[in-house]
Amino acid sequence: MNHAARIVTAAIALAGASGAASAAQYVWDWNLGDPGAGAINNAGGTFESVHAEYNTNTKMFHWSTTFSDQVTEGFTLAVSGGPNPKGHAGELALIYFDASNLASPEITAYAYNGKNSASTYYDGNGNVGGNQPYDLIMDVNKASWIQSISAVDNAGKRTLSFTINASDVNGHSPMYPDMVDPWAGLAFGEQLGLWMHPYRNFDPTYGMNGEITSLNASNQGWFDGHSYTTTPTPGSLALASAGGLLMIKRRRK
Repeated sequence: MNHAARIVTAAIALAGASGAASAAQYVWDWNLGDPGAGAINNAGGTFESVHAEYNTNTKMFHWSTTFSDQVTEGFTLAVSGGPNPKGHAGELALIYFDASNLASPEITAYAYNGKNSASTYYDGNGNVGGNQPYDLIMDVNKASWIQSISAVDNAGKRTLSFTINASDVNGHSPMYPDMVDPWAGLAFGEQLGLWMHPYRNFDPTYGMNGEITSLNASNQGWFDGHSYTTTPTPGSLALASAGGLLMIKRRRK
């Protein structure tokens, strides 16, 4: 084995040894029939599979859900690093995915009020009685954070997916922060908790600033769960480390 090959081998071995602890990319896949701590209701569309990815370095967040029917017009989604997001006001972001027009889906992000409802867009704080001003993070007029978004019907199924740069969402300063737990936004690591509620009827209207001003939503289902184990994918980090060592070797030559 030549010297350069030994450097690559050593770098990959070193990165592999610490990969689980330092992995930037976390992936979660769920398919119908998988075990886990959660509750599923298919009134808003029949869940078939979910694919999620989050990169702790780049803050790229991807979510894709396939329903085995074509009835879902939108959903709300909050995720956490393990617990069920429900009840965690002032800590997490809530995504509103609007697929009422399949050809042009939209997403907005608010600071989640923790309630078991879609009320976050008009009530910013679920810990206080009455409706408090909403905490809008990303409106439909902001395109820079969206890498891709789609609503696709195929073979009797419907897949709703998006990829976003969650940097601004995760760096948000909430209007109503939790007094104990820090703001996490839209992120997960070795574990994932989710609060996803799809609707057969999902018809929001938007104001001039891109905020949701009203939401006609009915026939609601849900996928609520906690402590799902994700898969770290440190391979890219290992290759990056190897490449760095090779670059050092070439420079020394």
